[in-house]
Amino acid sequence: MQIQQLEYKGLNLMDVVSTVEIAIDAMRNTVHVYDTQQVVEPEYDFVTKGYRLSEGFYKMAGVIQAKPLFLAHKELMLFEWVEAHRWVFYCSKQKIKEYEQGQFHIIHRDQFSSIVQSDTYNQKYYSKYVNRLK
Repeated sequence: MQIQQLEYKGLNLMDVVSTVEIAIDAMRNTVHVYDTQQVVEPEYDFVTKGYRLSEGFYKMAGVIQAKPLFLAHKELMLFEWVEAHRWVFYCSKQKIKEYEQGQFHIIHRDQFSSIVQSDTYNQKYYSKYVNRLK
């Protein structure tokens, strides 16, 4: 897994500038986002009773899309570009939230040991971020 890393600074829920770490695996079209300060973390929507991508996320995604070196599909609209990639959020409350093709999958801390032992662990998750959440 060849990973390119960068940092993104944005406002968290308390209007304090915080840093989000981003690890991009371009070969697998996956973006790993380490955000324990709730800057770009998906939000819970009480109307639909599910998660949705936040406004802060779309700001960050626009910045990443504009970078000339990381991921393909630059000609797509931002929403289409986001949907063309898999997003793995390593979040507050020690959860992993995966977003792919419009769907969220939530992994709680007590499930981490089972994903670490899975055959696809190194392909789907960034161990550096998983280990920080343990």
